[in-house]
Amino acid sequence: MASFAQEKEMKAHLLLIEEAGTYAGYFSQGTNGDGDPSAYYLTNDSDKAAADTLLDAKVAELTEIGSETAAGEGPSDFASYTPIHFDDDVAGADYRAWFVNADGDYFKADNGNSDDITEISDADEIATLLTDSGYIV
Repeated sequence: MASFAQEKEMKAHLLLIEEAGTYAGYFSQGTNGDGDPSAYYLTNDSDKAAADTLLDAKVAELTEIGSETAAGEGPSDFASYTPIHFDDDVAGADYRAWFVNADGDYFKADNGNSDDITEISDADEIATLLTDSGYIV
């Protein structure tokens, strides 16, 4: 899955969007192919520096997502995967993250559980993932 720093950044982004303050004003929410709400994107690239400053400040505040060196040692089970999308509104899970590996194969896992990582082989599911995430192959 994502690194600890990426996890904190994703959490901070979601919290700032939820607060609907200045940070959220820099973003618009996209829609997927079905017209359902999708990922947030920066509306104006000139706001990136201001948004990054607010995001960095929120990341510095976060303490409730755990320790960087939680209960174990050694490399992450997700070290060979690059996270490309995150959704905390998935039925049956607290959150789901999607990944791509060095071979260009797509995977998903729920709640950061490496035992649950599953390769995605369905072309429609991959197309939806790419649309929702904005990931460019």
